[in-house]
Amino acid sequence: MNELELESDVVTFVSNARIADKVWALSAEDGGLVVCDSNQFDETDVLLLWDDEAKAKAQCKEEWAEFSPVAISLADFLDEWIEDLNADDALVGLNWNDDNVCIEIEPTSLAHALEA
Repeated sequence: MNELELESDVVTFVSNARIADKVWALSAEDGGLVVCDSNQFDETDVLLLWDDEAKAKAQCKEEWAEFSPVAISLADFLDEWIEDLNADDALVGLNWNDDNVCIEIEPTSLAHALEA
């Protein structure tokens, strides 16, 4: 994926999230969320987020079959999640897909884009 495609995918994610006023994660019954290892950085966790419920639900299979989509309001995400993700040195993965790839972005970069 070239830089222009990456930027376009981030813009699309941000636009869809703003319209819906939420992002989606995958949650287990115990409240745990799907987090995976970074493809770019050693020992870095990535919280996976999607810009709509259908994309998130499509990933509820195989090792994530027991998970289900959960909505996170943008206000909660920006007010409560960004600081914690930064403190944990975690990244956010946007729209993980069937190819097991996603755009990994720093939480503050995503927050700035969502607030702009």
